[in-house]
Amino acid sequence: MAGDSSHTSPPSSGTSGFFQQTPRLTNSFYEDESYKRVFSFYLPPSLQNTLAPDLSGFGTRVIDRRVFAHVADAERNTPYLKTWDSFGHRVDTLVTSEGWRSLSAMGIAEGIVAIPYENQYGLYSRVYQFLKYHLWAGGNAIVTCPSAMTDGAAKMLARQLAKGQSLSEMERQVFDEAYRRLVSRDPEFAWTSGQWMTERPGGSDVRNTETQATHSPAFTADESRHDTDGQPLGPWEINGFKWFSSATDSQMSVLLAKMPDGTLSAFYAPMRRQSLASLSSDISSPETDLNGVQIHRLKSKLGTRALPTAELVLSKMRAYLIGSPGSGVKEISTILNITRVHNTVSSVGGWGRGLAISRAFARVRTTSGRLLIETPAHVRTMAHQHVEYRAMTHLAFFAVVLLGITENASNASAPLPSHLGIGSQSAVPARLLRLVTPLAKAVTARAAIAGLAECMESLGGVGYLENEDPELNIARIYRDSNVLSIWEGTTNVMADDVVRVLKGRDGSNVLNSLTEWVRTIANQVVRDISITEILLKATDVLTAYIQSESAENLKLNGRILLSRLGWLICATLLAADAARDGNEVAREVSRRWMERKERALYGFAVMEDGKDDVSKESVELDRRIVFGDSPPTFTGKAKI
Repeated sequence: MAGDSSHTSPPSSGTSGFFQQTPRLTNSFYEDESYKRVFSFYLPPSLQNTLAPDLSGFGTRVIDRRVFAHVADAERNTPYLKTWDSFGHRVDTLVTSEGWRSLSAMGIAEGIVAIPYENQYGLYSRVYQFLKYHLWAGGNAIVTCPSAMTDGAAKMLARQLAKGQSLSEMERQVFDEAYRRLVSRDPEFAWTSGQWMTERPGGSDVRNTETQATHSPAFTADESRHDTDGQPLGPWEINGFKWFSSATDSQMSVLLAKMPDGTLSAFYAPMRRQSLASLSSDISSPETDLNGVQIHRLKSKLGTRALPTAELVLSKMRAYLIGSPGSGVKEISTILNITRVHNTVSSVGGWGRGLAISRAFARVRTTSGRLLIETPAHVRTMAHQHVEYRAMTHLAFFAVVLLGITENASNASAPLPSHLGIGSQSAVPARLLRLVTPLAKAVTARAAIAGLAECMESLGGVGYLENEDPELNIARIYRDSNVLSIWEGTTNVMADDVVRVLKGRDGSNVLNSLTEWVRTIANQVVRDISITEILLKATDVLTAYIQSESAENLKLNGRILLSRLGWLICATLLAADAARDGNEVAREVSRRWMERKERALYGFAVMEDGKDDVSKESVELDRRIVFGDSPPTFTGKAKI
């Protein structure tokens, strides 16, 4: 900030000339050109008309003053643990703020989890869900973390319920009730779910799990037999210590534990059960206590401060086995695949909010006698960010649409737009999803963290402030974003997963599916022969690199592999986006992405049909990339 001292400090009395008016966010559904391009790219026109009113309305609601007040309350009144009651009894009551509870209820009512399970729009239900989620991501005090795990748990239970006769009547009854609550839009009825895997010895390596599961179907006289709904508690006892459990205020959890033979299994457990003491009294509504859970302590974190994250001691926690014994990692992968997509959209959604704040600031902040929007160097920096953001947003929603396709593989009634380059009935979407999910999770998180740091700097000193105005508090979004490269697997863990996909049993088919998809876009969608040649050459170089290297060498250079794969997939999507309607800004975004990345990644010569210059035309394109076509043209104050 030393080089831009004219706008590093917040305005004080007598300095009102620094601002023409107070920066204010507007409905990002209409303002964010990148969001609009994604909206029209991944949805057919008929659904665009159907869903636009709800998304536009939600875009307005999420920047309402009441929502900002809830966020401020959740940040100011962080969760705390009431360990003992007045008479010295251990209670472990988790206290959360009114703001947190209100935001959670809002997300539930808006269908942030429910939409794909209502499945009103078939393979596009996931796109609809995450378009809404994207608008919500930058200002919800991270209630989207429980949403992600709830979505994953609902998906897991749905798969269990689809197994037919393999479930007992009791299991079916318990799982069905939990599933109905997880996918409900009624905040009074709905549940959220935790996800307990991390332990002190293991971190991301669940093979070091120490928590033990013991089959114990008999209940003693001093044990509660029912959960809070009156459903029977499970026949398995869980004992152990979970070191990192988010969504501690949830009503249920899915967790990993070791069987007596040492194999890992997955379990469903309600968080609370009916209290035996209250059952023996005359009260009509039984009191409850924790289901063999003791909250050891809450975590102190850099960000996500409103989110209750705890260490938990499990002692005779009652649970149900999910899937067959020893299949815990396979079963839990259902949740991980969902939560990693949530993580990806959280990354671009939070970054999108940061960029929206930066745009609002640039419209009203004056320095050296002119607005930042009329300062070419400032807008050029913002344009670089918007190119990166648009590429990452496309990558995120490519994962989303692939997820929607695979979940609706039997539904052939909804053809995909031809510019996507894939057919819903082939094996390509499932293979691409397996590759793209860890890739997108890794690269979008890293890009969003760096991007939000740039957004903070664009506000100067105001951006660095930890104030109670959530509308402009990029520092809070930045703090929260840093968890995204860690939760559900660090960047290196994701790189290992990508190598496992490409070098595993189905690796050659996955790689063939990727090259088939790129070539389809390059040859059938893109009309610019120079771009086609770049995409095809990059595909050949990358394919040869993957095929020639051992798995160990690829893991050693995992981040390079992530960068190259991410660049290629984003370049392909941006080229397809530009080709479908010939939009001038979309073409420029595609050109800049390729020009800035290709030489560093592949050693290609940069494209000849455009230079990163300071002509009036390039400055105007910078402005249109950032602000769209709505702001007035430059007033003449911007000198080239």
